[in-house]
Amino acid sequence: MKAPLHMRNFVSTSFVVLALVGCSCKSEAPHSDRNPLSDMLLHAQTEGLEAKIVLNELRDGHVTNALELLEMNIDTSVIMIDHSLSKVSGPEREAALGTLRVLKAYREAHPRQREAVLQDADKADEQVISRGAQKASRILSDLN
Repeated sequence: MKAPLHMRNFVSTSFVVLALVGCSCKSEAPHSDRNPLSDMLLHAQTEGLEAKIVLNELRDGHVTNALELLEMNIDTSVIMIDHSLSKVSGPEREAALGTLRVLKAYREAHPRQREAVLQDADKADEQVISRGAQKASRILSDLN
């Protein structure tokens, strides 16, 4: 039995978003050259598609898959926030750290359970997902 196509698309979309964010963050261009509207649009598109995919999983009765997709979303957010911390200061930095603390408290109350099987994911996909989960876990455990 294969994972639903929309779940596979979510995994692929997550990897693309991480790659885009990584490229964007490594860019030599100063922040003023970036287009905040484009960033906001990309974020809104990603959020909307992710929500649709999770809702489809829930409506199809695949609660375990929906939970795994949301857990992956938290991992991605933790990594992105951590990567951005060195680029912000003041209230933005404090807000980002506050979000990480909230996510840490969530993970402490609800330890990550990898019950879903991404049957369409190949070995490389599984390794990336696992490394992302491990990195997010390290980031949160190192947080004061």
